[in-house]
Amino acid sequence: MSASKRISRRQFLVASSTTVAAGALLAACGGATPAAPAATQAPTAAEATKPTAAPAQAASAPISFLCRTDITSAYAADKAVDAWNKDQASKVTLDKPPTGDISVKLQASQAAGDLVWDGYSVLEAPWSTVEWIKRGIIQPLDDFMAASKIPDAPKVKPGIIPTILESASYNGKQYFIPGNVGSVALAWFTGPLKDAGYAKQPETWDEVYDFATKSKAKNPKLTPYDTADWGLTGLIAMIWGGTDTPFDKDGIIDFTGDVSIKALKWMQKMVKEGLMPKVHPDSFGNWLKGGTAMINCFDVAGTMAQQTFGDDKADTGINIAMEKGKKGAGTPFWINGSVLLNKAKNPQGIVDFFLWWMGPSNKATGKQIADVAAKPCYQYTYDEFVKPVPKNQWQLAGIDLVAKSKWFPINTAFGIENAKISPWIEKVVDPGTAMDPAQAMASAMEEIKGELAKQKFS
Repeated sequence: MSASKRISRRQFLVASSTTVAAGALLAACGGATPAAPAATQAPTAAEATKPTAAPAQAASAPISFLCRTDITSAYAADKAVDAWNKDQASKVTLDKPPTGDISVKLQASQAAGDLVWDGYSVLEAPWSTVEWIKRGIIQPLDDFMAASKIPDAPKVKPGIIPTILESASYNGKQYFIPGNVGSVALAWFTGPLKDAGYAKQPETWDEVYDFATKSKAKNPKLTPYDTADWGLTGLIAMIWGGTDTPFDKDGIIDFTGDVSIKALKWMQKMVKEGLMPKVHPDSFGNWLKGGTAMINCFDVAGTMAQQTFGDDKADTGINIAMEKGKKGAGTPFWINGSVLLNKAKNPQGIVDFFLWWMGPSNKATGKQIADVAAKPCYQYTYDEFVKPVPKNQWQLAGIDLVAKSKWFPINTAFGIENAKISPWIEKVVDPGTAMDPAQAMASAMEEIKGELAKQKFS
């Protein structure tokens, strides 16, 4: 793979698989933890105009498409637009976002009545969903999908992996045409794995501990085990791998539950024995440099290491479980999807383009997402572009787990949860502090619920 392709893929994987979702995820990759929306001069949710029915569109009405530059590269959006424009009377113009907070700019344009774009790619679900809906920035797709005359239109929704479709929806309506899905998964370098006596990935917490102990003895210069951050790829992923019910009765991640306390005690032991670092200044960067033997991270960590060290030097698996043969709630996952902007001038046109873009007849995009973006959201893409391709096989196990995983509630809680939990985990795992896990989580939950109350949690 050429250097230019490596760069564009890395930009996508760090910025797109994550962004808000992995802003929470990537303290180690420079992402900021998502929090409640900052106060701006843009209109409030109460001022936002409700979505309106689309006017009839001329067959040649122009379509204006706003696409993030990393997605243009990763999904080959520019080539898709060129292919569409060759065959369709209604031409798509592809624009890249202006600098600054795109949500504020879109909302201000909508309020002023001078919005120039019809759709946007990509937005992360579920963490951005409620905010963008309540601020009136996006509108449901259902009516336009039903009215579409694109031949593939009826095949797109049934082709979406069911748990992904749940994350793409809100209050019974679909808001996203999904592109690809990210999830937490284990990655490793194959040399240290074999040195520790493992022919395949450790599946449980105990097996990871055993691997890390042996790896430390065999490869003392390597960090035996790490996570990209303490929250999403650390404790939260362990909660998902340890229980079928990762949320409490209020829809908050169950940080005070039995599995959470056991996971924290496991982390304490790992740090105390020098098998895992007590801080995460650059955990993901250390992985990319080959300094970490194994990491629980976002699911393309293994492929990114392969680009640097070779396809046979690293690999990707699935999230670790607490008990052998039990996957619990699976793995935390998020989706990158295309959305229809409220007050779009040609809503039907942009939805038609999205349906064609991700539809089963568009082989170029299907292959592009399978090969470059990784973990497509459609069964037909797996059948054609993942299953027959050896280098893409890791995606099959990953999507199988996603298909059996609990999705996050579509609410505004996660950014607050992830921001508040990490400092308390640091106090628990630091041998100099060694705070009681139950006490720490009780304090963390108090902070989380207090912040959610201030933000009028919804």
